[in-house]
Amino acid sequence: MAMEYVKVEEDVHNVLTQEIHELIDILSNQEDDFLNKLFGIMERRVLEQLLHLASHRERIMGLLDYLRVADPAICRRFLQMVCMNYDMPMRLESRLMSVAGPVTLKENNSHTLVDEYTPSQESCVKRPRMDHVESYKASVSTFLQQRWEKVRQGVVKEVRLEEAWVSLRNRNPFRPRDRAERGPSPSELQERGEDGAVEDKVTVESLLHSAAQITLLLGQAGSGKTLLMYCLGQRWAQGAFPSSQLLFLLEFRQLNLVVQPLSLKELLFRCFLSPEGGEEEGVAVLDFILHNPEKICLIFDGYDEFHTKITHLETQSSSFDPLSPVPMAELIAGLCSGRILPGCTLLITCRPRDVTDLETLVDCIRIGWLLGFNKSSVKEYADQYFQDRGEDLKKKAVGHLLSNHQLLTMSYLPALCHICCVCLEHMFSGGMSQTQALPTTLTQVYLQILFAFLSQCPGSDPPVLETFWAEVTQLSQLAMRGLEASRIVFLSEEVPSNLLDFATKAGLLSLVDLTHENGSKGQGYVFMHLTMQEFLGALHIMTSKDITEALLRKKFNLKSRWTTKSDPKNVFTDSLHLYLCGFAAPACSSYLIQLVRGVGAAGWVNKRQALVLKILRSLAMSTTLTGPKLVELCRCVQETQDAQLAREVVGSRPCFELRNIRLNPVDLDAVAFVVSSAGIGCGLDFGACSMELECLDILPSCQHIDYLIFRSRKYDDKFADKLSCILPRLPTMKRFEFICGNLTDVGAAKLAKALRRCPQIKQLNFSDNSLTDRGVREIADIFPILPFLTIDTSASHTESPTVITQTYYTNLLFSYYLGCEKYIFYMGLSFSISKNALGNKGLKNLLDLLPHLGTIQEINVSENAVNMEGVVFLASKLASHRNMSEVNISHGGKKNLFLIFQSNKRTFFVCSLTHSSIQPSDMAKLCERLVRCPGPLVLDFSHGSLRDDAIERLLRILPKMTSLQLLNMSHVQMSTNGALLLVRSLIDCQHVRAVKLMPQGEAFIKFANRKTDQATSAEVWSHPMLNQVRRRKWDGYTCMYLCVKGSNVMCQCVLFRQCIFPISIDETWITAEAAVNLVSCCLNLNPKIHTISKLFSFSPYTHFYVFSTNLTGPQSISFSLSGHVISDRGAVLLSTTLQKLLSHCYGWTEAGALDIVRGLGQCRSLEGICLESVELDEGSTECLACGLRSMTSLKSLNKKVTMATGSTGEGATVVLLASLEGLSGMEEIELEGMRMTDKGVGELIKHLPSWKGLRKISLSENHISDQAGERLLQALSSCTALEELNKIHNLCNPPQYILCIHSPRDSSSLDLLSFSLTSIGTSELTGLAGSLVNWICAEDVSFAWNGCGDDVAVKLSEVLPQCQKLRRLDLESNRISMKGAEALARSLQSCSSVEVIRLWRNAISNSDAQRLRQGEKRLNFSST
Repeated sequence: MAMEYVKVEEDVHNVLTQEIHELIDILSNQEDDFLNKLFGIMERRVLEQLLHLASHRERIMGLLDYLRVADPAICRRFLQMVCMNYDMPMRLESRLMSVAGPVTLKENNSHTLVDEYTPSQESCVKRPRMDHVESYKASVSTFLQQRWEKVRQGVVKEVRLEEAWVSLRNRNPFRPRDRAERGPSPSELQERGEDGAVEDKVTVESLLHSAAQITLLLGQAGSGKTLLMYCLGQRWAQGAFPSSQLLFLLEFRQLNLVVQPLSLKELLFRCFLSPEGGEEEGVAVLDFILHNPEKICLIFDGYDEFHTKITHLETQSSSFDPLSPVPMAELIAGLCSGRILPGCTLLITCRPRDVTDLETLVDCIRIGWLLGFNKSSVKEYADQYFQDRGEDLKKKAVGHLLSNHQLLTMSYLPALCHICCVCLEHMFSGGMSQTQALPTTLTQVYLQILFAFLSQCPGSDPPVLETFWAEVTQLSQLAMRGLEASRIVFLSEEVPSNLLDFATKAGLLSLVDLTHENGSKGQGYVFMHLTMQEFLGALHIMTSKDITEALLRKKFNLKSRWTTKSDPKNVFTDSLHLYLCGFAAPACSSYLIQLVRGVGAAGWVNKRQALVLKILRSLAMSTTLTGPKLVELCRCVQETQDAQLAREVVGSRPCFELRNIRLNPVDLDAVAFVVSSAGIGCGLDFGACSMELECLDILPSCQHIDYLIFRSRKYDDKFADKLSCILPRLPTMKRFEFICGNLTDVGAAKLAKALRRCPQIKQLNFSDNSLTDRGVREIADIFPILPFLTIDTSASHTESPTVITQTYYTNLLFSYYLGCEKYIFYMGLSFSISKNALGNKGLKNLLDLLPHLGTIQEINVSENAVNMEGVVFLASKLASHRNMSEVNISHGGKKNLFLIFQSNKRTFFVCSLTHSSIQPSDMAKLCERLVRCPGPLVLDFSHGSLRDDAIERLLRILPKMTSLQLLNMSHVQMSTNGALLLVRSLIDCQHVRAVKLMPQGEAFIKFANRKTDQATSAEVWSHPMLNQVRRRKWDGYTCMYLCVKGSNVMCQCVLFRQCIFPISIDETWITAEAAVNLVSCCLNLNPKIHTISKLFSFSPYTHFYVFSTNLTGPQSISFSLSGHVISDRGAVLLSTTLQKLLSHCYGWTEAGALDIVRGLGQCRSLEGICLESVELDEGSTECLACGLRSMTSLKSLNKKVTMATGSTGEGATVVLLASLEGLSGMEEIELEGMRMTDKGVGELIKHLPSWKGLRKISLSENHISDQAGERLLQALSSCTALEELNKIHNLCNPPQYILCIHSPRDSSSLDLLSFSLTSIGTSELTGLAGSLVNWICAEDVSFAWNGCGDDVAVKLSEVLPQCQKLRRLDLESNRISMKGAEALARSLQSCSSVEVIRLWRNAISNSDAQRLRQGEKRLNFSST
């Protein structure tokens, strides 16, 4: 065979330059003899100079440098000599040989030695390898051309790759080369957008122009991915992509037929195209592929149809054998990750949901989203489809397609555009008039498509579903079987011959060529499109009685566009749920009945449709749906055409938040349907959602948009330009935000012009954009036109105060100058200029304008590069401005900075400087400015850090700050000396009221009002670092800090011998026993102490207040040790000193309890006793009764106790009750769990007439008979001040008590505020509910946990309007259904005083509860 050389496609000098380093390494290891022959190629003069070089490597470098500029023919001859004589990598050899070509020497080069070393034809033993590659390339080109011709059959519109657009982003995370290298700048982050990627709009053709790229092309089912991939193959065969020497196009649907592991060689030659030249050609081509991966392009189409999920394999070895079989998924994963054929061009198509599988395999990947049609593309396609079908039909069909909003939106997807055209042709060619109803949902469109295809079959008499009932049923079963097995291809033997013949003639099944695992060819069948298979599968679910309700629920689920690695691969159900919802619409009922057939078909279909709607209703009430699932829900609701369902979707969420997903016109059309059908105001919030500009055209169809928010760097001036045409068409929009975007002055001008036509706007936000003063001025110019406006243009790059907020009523026009620029603004309640670059200068300019801002209430100047100089200036303004009342600053002015104003008279001033480290000089300047503050001042330094010298400066100025009321030092980092300095302020500053210091907690100094010049009390909160004895004189009083060291418990005692101030001790290490000793010591030192109390129960702190007074006469004295374990010894000690006890103590024995009670007997002035959880025996109870007789001041008795084990308690209880005689001041009595009997009730009844001030009584868990209970309730009628009647139920007969309460003899005399009948043991409370009208003063009523039904709820609804003071009604845990709840809701319209009715845990579904809450917010169905 004559030698044929490859066409020279690369410049030989460029190739030599690129491979020079590898050639130097190869030649440096060769023998000198042959190298000398290579040197003979050079001119002698140059060669002589080269031989003077000492280094062997330098001479080789000189030779190659010479060849880089020598005659190309000499350079090519050199490459041939090297390739024919040296071993080198196949990649390098192939590249060098491909550019060597035939040599034609110039005459002036005849003096060289080239001819001597030119290889003969016989020596070119490696050259035929390139012939095999070229031969295989020609075969591939022919094969792809033939495939294209087959695929393009039936395609209406010519496929033009240059007009098929892709939204492309490069997923290449920013990774610094080392830790010292800086991270991305803010501008770089903005360019990438929120997801760190830049999106570009490119053509499909450009995807293969650049080699060595991995591209993932996403597209919806029906977007044309497969068609475009074969078009790319055809264009490559025509030489369109020269960088790729070989192109392989494989379909995942074909690869599904391969079960056994395959090698790379078998994947390429068995599943794509076998070499015609046999094994020799196969080896040569495989060698070329392995050594030239950068010249290989692989296209894998339809990953969403692949049965196996591709994952990253951590255990993959570094070596790769192209002849070793591996599982198909591992082979694909190796190609994606670069482990196999690194540097090849790889293009994979799939539906969006499976993108995560492939994204995780490689960091550097391009992700493209295939864009659909726009309106002009739809028109062009429809024109060509109807070109040969008659002018009248064309005009009618195309016009209807473009004017019908639903059909046009569907047609943005190419496959649906074709289907809509088929649908219109079928309907209009059958004589349908243009006024007749066309399908409005995707499901209805597919029904018409099915009718159109069935009409093509012989004998297609209407109705066609009844005519071809058996065939449609079989076909839908086949479709569902394929979906369940994740199959789209069916072998001929898997389909009955009669069904196959019918479906192919109808056009519902199409023939496809298959390549089997062994390489043999065959044929299979697929549905006309995957969406048609899903449609027929849904039809089977809705009409087959073999599908149970449980199975239907299992198959119905909303699809998310956010996937994770752990998600199961589920590829064939993208639209199944949509068709199920579409079949639930009333318009489809008759068609389903035709397929179900038989008696009761209509009822069965209605039940199946109701089940789908029930599933949707539960999803509609869910408030946890992510943005993608919310969009899918809207599409489902649109398919049902159910307005009530739409109202439930909107009613359960005030705003549709959509984040980081791609939205297409179909999605937004569904959202528009739901929002418009609901008739309820709703907001749309788009965050980093990619969308084409055509999507915005759908927004005006949303008839009830309250507000619209766009937040992303993806939204730029072009987006704003398109949006400016939309905004005036949203009549209900009151709020518009365009934030965190790439909006410049140009886009701002467009939006401002549009907003002039939106007078209803009340709030605008343009924060975090790229606006300058010019852009802000454009926005500001519309303020006079928009009287209800609130504007935010934070984070604009300007030094002007540019963020203004508009009030709803009063507007003040003002102008200000900054430099030479003049701005005019309207001012109102508040405005923000956060995240700008004002600095101190801009801040001062803003403050100079304050006299003009009469209605302002708040200014946000956060994150404006303000430092302490600006803070000091603000302090002076706080002291001088007539309306400024508060300055809130954090981090020294670098972060939060808010100015608060009061239009009326200010009651106090606040200067808050938190999370700041204040230097001594700044502290002095700040405090000196605040000295002039005219009113009460609060100074807050919390969460900051202060050095000792800064604290000294502060304390030095404190005496001058006569208006200071509170100094907050909470959580301030300071040294021990700093803490001591603050304590010293008690001496240095005479108007100190209290000092509190806690480590990492609250710390403050309170000051008395200097106008009254009275210091009525002072607190000393000790700091744990004060661990030494100190004595200080303060106005004649002694302050002593004591610390007992050693193994014993430390006790710190604070004593003021003649003190009139409250003293507080807070130490974690004081135990209860030590606290008793402390209290005893205090009482001995100061007999005039009147109150000792322990606060913060159940905490590790022991916190006492010791009050003393110099007043004469008997005083009410109290002590509390709630929650402490105190021994008998401690109880005895306390009993000798106490005069009032409010105790929740435990731990003592019965003997200790008796000691306490004996001590109580000596407390003549006791006002209240609380013995909750204290176990007393009969002796202790009788002892307590003796003491009660002398406690004439007693007002409260609380004995929620259980009598000691073995004690009946009856006799002691009677004695205790009898001792209450004469205590006419009793206000509260709680005797729960006392085992009281009728005899005890008799004693209690004797005292009730004298207890005119009794407000609360609780007697639960006693043993009272029905008769005694009735007498007790009758006696209570004399207690006219009674407000709370709790838990009067006992273990006797509940209905008897109900009758007593229902018919009080003088109910008008009782003003019960709280009435509780919780869990009383009966649900027959209708009569009691009716008696509620008698308790006209009741504020809180509980019927919880009684199992009440609707009869009680209805009765309550009748009497509620007459309970004018009722605030709360508790009906938790009953059996009230929607009937009772609706009655209560209606009655609330006449009950202005009722704040809440609790209906948690009743027989009311979540959806019904949500619906009721929409109409009446006071109905509460939650646990709180």
